[in-house]
Amino acid sequence: MIATTLVSTQPASFLFDRARSAHPWFAALNALQSSAEPGHAPLAQNWRMDVRVDATREAHFNTAGCFPNGSSGSGFDAAIKEYYAHYLCRSPAVDPCAAYAEKTNQGNLIPFDERPARNHRLLHLASVKSLLMRVLKPAVPGKVDFEMAVFRLAGVRLSMYPPVAEVDKLVNALQARGMDTIKEFVHVLSDTLGDNEPHWWAAFAHEIGDLSATSDWTDAVRKTGQGHIEPGEWLLAWRYSPELAGRLYRPTVAEAGAYAFHFPSPPLTNYGIAMPLASGLPAVRELVHAPLKGDISAESCIGFGQVLGTPAAIHGGRSIASWFQTRRHEHGQALVSHQPSHIPAEAWLMRHAILP
Repeated sequence: MIATTLVSTQPASFLFDRARSAHPWFAALNALQSSAEPGHAPLAQNWRMDVRVDATREAHFNTAGCFPNGSSGSGFDAAIKEYYAHYLCRSPAVDPCAAYAEKTNQGNLIPFDERPARNHRLLHLASVKSLLMRVLKPAVPGKVDFEMAVFRLAGVRLSMYPPVAEVDKLVNALQARGMDTIKEFVHVLSDTLGDNEPHWWAAFAHEIGDLSATSDWTDAVRKTGQGHIEPGEWLLAWRYSPELAGRLYRPTVAEAGAYAFHFPSPPLTNYGIAMPLASGLPAVRELVHAPLKGDISAESCIGFGQVLGTPAAIHGGRSIASWFQTRRHEHGQALVSHQPSHIPAEAWLMRHAILP
């Protein structure tokens, strides 16, 4: 069952809706919706249906300089990626700050009296491969120091784009040296990512289960809806009190970037609700916050796990579109069934043609 809290305010508007044909992005969103590229159709639908993007946040998008006007521009998917890179890969503590921490997104700040209790631990999962690809970019300050630290800690020399065998070697070497070495690696990683590290997505640890009880984290990936994770990938996990995370935010399509596996949350719900990657799994709550840094990041890390199964049963070709259609429909039905007040959620989903 989806545990959720009613928020005190009604949504301001349904932005980027199909009815708003005069909107300058309408043609670009239509092109994204009709694209044959896997994931583009659900991505366009997400941007049309996210009720958490109010008029203030929309105005921020309009002034960002990333999004195309009308049918011109490089495409809406490219605009989303550009916005993510320029406005979300920033620290919330400096000016200009990350977009989710701007005044334009304060409607999605989780109020103090609705924050989770300190003993409701949060859980953040991240792909080791993705982290290495980010930290090993040539333009990253401290890249060489990071490479030297990795060699000191694990005896591994990393390529710019580490292949699977190289990542396996790194993780196995760090695990062989123990948890203190893993935490030191995480500390160096955090320092090198610096202010350009994007926000963290977090679930509630008790809704995912005890990761220390198994080395196979496939189930956790399925529950958190991380469809980009591939079989065999290594993950890092952090488990921590919400107090350590500072301000917590309800996620929007902007924080999800060009990520088709995201599903916007219905009206009147606190947190987000992740779309699981398989039928029969619970829909767990999710939120975003600034990344933990330095000592806090290192101490909160609980180590590595591997995805030994197949997170999403997608086989390529036409099955991708069919998979998205089925998963989104089933998730929409679950949202309606388990909402304390199901009428607004049902009306919202019907408005955007999720339910038949």
